[in-house]
Amino acid sequence: MKKVLAILLAALMLLPVFATAEGTDITSWILEEDTSISGDISFWMPFKGSQGMDALIADFNKTYPNIKVTLNTYNNNSDGNLSVNTSIMAGEVDVLASFGLSSVYKRWESGLYEDLTDLVEEEGIDLVANWGSDAFQLDETIYTFPCGGLSYYVAINMSAWEKAGLGELPTEWTWDEYLAASKAMTEYNDDGTVKVYGGSDYHSQNYFTYQYGAKVGKNAYYDADGTSSFDNPAIIKALEREVQAELVDKIWFPKATYRGDNLQAQQTFLVERVVNSAINPNMVRFLPDTTNYGVDFITGFAPWPVDEKGQTNYMSGVSPFSHAGIAFDAERTEEEFAACWAFLKWYSTYGVKYLAAAGHQPNWAGTEPGSALALLFGSEDEAAKFVDVESFKRVVGVATSPQYYEDELTAYSTVNSTLVEYTMYALNGTMTAEEAMLEAAKIADEAIAKER
Repeated sequence: MKKVLAILLAALMLLPVFATAEGTDITSWILEEDTSISGDISFWMPFKGSQGMDALIADFNKTYPNIKVTLNTYNNNSDGNLSVNTSIMAGEVDVLASFGLSSVYKRWESGLYEDLTDLVEEEGIDLVANWGSDAFQLDETIYTFPCGGLSYYVAINMSAWEKAGLGELPTEWTWDEYLAASKAMTEYNDDGTVKVYGGSDYHSQNYFTYQYGAKVGKNAYYDADGTSSFDNPAIIKALEREVQAELVDKIWFPKATYRGDNLQAQQTFLVERVVNSAINPNMVRFLPDTTNYGVDFITGFAPWPVDEKGQTNYMSGVSPFSHAGIAFDAERTEEEFAACWAFLKWYSTYGVKYLAAAGHQPNWAGTEPGSALALLFGSEDEAAKFVDVESFKRVVGVATSPQYYEDELTAYSTVNSTLVEYTMYALNGTMTAEEAMLEAAKIADEAIAKER
């Protein structure tokens, strides 16, 4: 990279952060002294109004009744993000939520966000106390606030779990234990073919790398020396584990079918009923959707599995994923900027709880515990009709648990596309896991060396 991404996340865990937050003011700076200020704001975000954003804006207007916020929903893909960047340059975007570090980094580097550094200092905003880190900066410049993340867990069909006689839901478990549970929940037809798969990885190709990420805490694609991790024994073992579960033991729904039939994990879990447990970061978003996903079982939750019990599980917290800032506009007036600043501060703190309605999780330290249940289901009593409330609270969106994060982006596009391609060679059975990852490592390392 031409610039150094100033990520100082040696201890990105919110447990010590919450301890700091208890003695630190994390609320008095949020609201403006004059909440009667007015303005029009074009808010760009990948989520739709029905996915919590209409409720967010309505709540904001209870405090700032004279600021009109217009929601513009964009697709978080390459075409959608290109369209957003074009709209920023045309002066059509005021506040923007970027999803994924790669997208936000490119916008920092391209000057598409306003510099917030002086305002953060003037108002005494403690980034660590509020969001767990002061790391997401470019050359010591603050352009955005981290405002949301992903919680990774195993969603479990409790009827299938109980039918298999698996006992209490685990508070900690290994991959071997999870795969044994998947085998126990797999059902077969009379001819020996699979009737119902007992488990499933998420539908994205890269999720097996998070088995390594859970152990090291960051940058699953890269080893500590900056080279590709794809030839790391832990990465190879993780892919071998998935190949064994899908192609040999046939206890996991095949990734090749996910990709070939354009299916997603929530569909196989909630609609087709072909899996009894599924790794997922946003299953909770779909559970209350009785129109499209009416189910007759309760969903329980177990933490992301680990290699060995007792190891720190960096996939158990809320991993930073979205960042919000004020889009650069040289013609914006001071009054217009003031309205944008008021909305950005409110959205990144009080407002981030509404991300739960779309399956994402807030990572502001002041978020009210249990607010996700109320937003998703209306009340805890109503939630109990859909989920095992105790395991939901214990597993989903636990910001005080250790977090996985990413801060390395060298040749990221090539590294990612290479992983996707060679992972499918292994999961299609055309290469072994080791062959696929060793070849992927060669290509990725060449791209990394070329960019450095």
